[in-house]
Amino acid sequence: MNVARGPVLVVEDDEVMRGALKSMLESGGYAAIAVRSANEALDYLAAGTPPCLIVLDLSLPDIQGDRFYATIRADPVLAATPVLVLTGQAEPPRLPGVVATLSKGMAPEDLLGMIEAACRPAARRTSL
Repeated sequence: MNVARGPVLVVEDDEVMRGALKSMLESGGYAAIAVRSANEALDYLAAGTPPCLIVLDLSLPDIQGDRFYATIRADPVLAATPVLVLTGQAEPPRLPGVVATLSKGMAPEDLLGMIEAACRPAARRTSL
């Protein structure tokens, strides 16, 4: 695919998982930005246009994912950005308004399908 879609912001502290997600997105035709912490994600978001989707791990080294989510939901520019939670937690907290909360280890094609659906312009939220 010649034209990249996205970008999709991946917020994942595990280097192997972060790399795998970035590779999967790029092979699916997406521009992918992968960061290892919530603070890196906030720096990226403050510097430019919001991504079509944020793939968020909940266990991060600096700010926990639920607090990061609350922070972006409070920002009028970022509030409509769809968020897909991808976690290894057995019982993750419920975050109202997320696209989905998925367990790590799901089939890549299923994850990519959810990302494609969330990044379609009609799927984008205008308010929460």
